[in-house]
Amino acid sequence: MASPLTPTFGMLLLTLFLQSILYGMGLLQAWLYFFWYQKDGWFIKLSVVLITLCETAETVLFFCASYAYLIDGFGDKQNLTMWNLPIRLVLVTTYMTIFVAQIYFAQCIYRLHQKDKIIPLLILVFACACFGSGIGQVASVFKIQGFKELGQTKITRTLQAVFALVADILITVALCWRLNSNRGGLQSTNKLLNYLIITAINRGVLTMISAGLNLILFSTDPGTFYFMLWVVLGGKFYMNSMLATLNTRGYAVGLLPEATIALSTIKISHRSQSGEDGNNTTNGRENTADDQKVNW
Repeated sequence: MASPLTPTFGMLLLTLFLQSILYGMGLLQAWLYFFWYQKDGWFIKLSVVLITLCETAETVLFFCASYAYLIDGFGDKQNLTMWNLPIRLVLVTTYMTIFVAQIYFAQCIYRLHQKDKIIPLLILVFACACFGSGIGQVASVFKIQGFKELGQTKITRTLQAVFALVADILITVALCWRLNSNRGGLQSTNKLLNYLIITAINRGVLTMISAGLNLILFSTDPGTFYFMLWVVLGGKFYMNSMLATLNTRGYAVGLLPEATIALSTIKISHRSQSGEDGNNTTNGRENTADDQKVNW
């Protein structure tokens, strides 16, 4: 016979376990980013710092919430049915992570074709709408006390998930479209573009699945934590997909035989990356005179 706590605190523990693994992966990627790409612009560095801080805060808050429920509140049946402060704040940090990642990818799409501002602006609108409805969801959660009342927040929760899903679809389609439009007669160039398109699709699949399952599970069973699994893991998917996109630039440019190739508005080049001691570092390869990097 299944425990009656499985739909709530069973999922809470499962979420804590899985998100801890993904957070560790994200921290490693953040460290590798700052080790390999010290010469990136301030916008990219700020995005990495913000998303890392948001997910760090989310991980700490989620652990505190779990500890409060299962240790401090052990045996307190009333406590097990109420929202505590850390679990409410988890939503804030997760929605901030989603916002930062979506803004970063909107900027990437803009840099691929700067003359067309409509799609990046459209993504920006949906990202802001997603974040705004997320804050509305947090405000609604602060107005309720028990888990069974979560259905009262259905409007804001649904809007947040829908806007996140639409933004992810737009980002994935726009990245694939913009990259595909740069195809030419060079096989090496097309090989690189194929790799970048596959990366964009893989990025979008994870985040779209999490947003879609979040929407479905909340709509069908709002009194449980099944949806919470995908809310929390969704933030980690955004963090890891964004950092993976940044960190694989060195590998991507390694697919090209030439040192510098211009692709429309994309510049793919070899750039030297030196540490403070003057030693060159490479993207997971032996030290060479110049490191490889996709600058977009």
